[in-house]
Amino acid sequence: MSSVGTRDWDVTRKSIGTLSIWIGTAALFAPRWIAGTLGVRPDAARGDVALPLLVRLGAARNIAMGAALLVTPAPQARRTTEVTLLLTALDAAAVWTSRAEGDVARRSAVLSGIVLALSSYGAARWHRR
Repeated sequence: MSSVGTRDWDVTRKSIGTLSIWIGTAALFAPRWIAGTLGVRPDAARGDVALPLLVRLGAARNIAMGAALLVTPAPQARRTTEVTLLLTALDAAAVWTSRAEGDVARRSAVLSGIVLALSSYGAARWHRR
């Protein structure tokens, strides 16, 4: 990989890794707030007793994947990007299913689609190099 490609990868992986850690940390310490912000029905965001645990489980995964992106050197990054893309696709499927059931706001489905599209673009770009 050229030095420009390596530099692009470093910027991308550090940006996504850092963002994942920050979002995961917010969800870890404020699960009801983050759920409401992301479009979970207000009654569920405020009162569902299982919601904080489930959000914190997702937060732990987000933090772990963010950390993996930050420490993965460029030559070994392919597997990390594949796993990240798979998890992003599964997250989007869960959100879209929840949207179909009326459990989350439309903005959640749109946001998941944007995140999946950007992740797919980044993974495809990285794998072509």
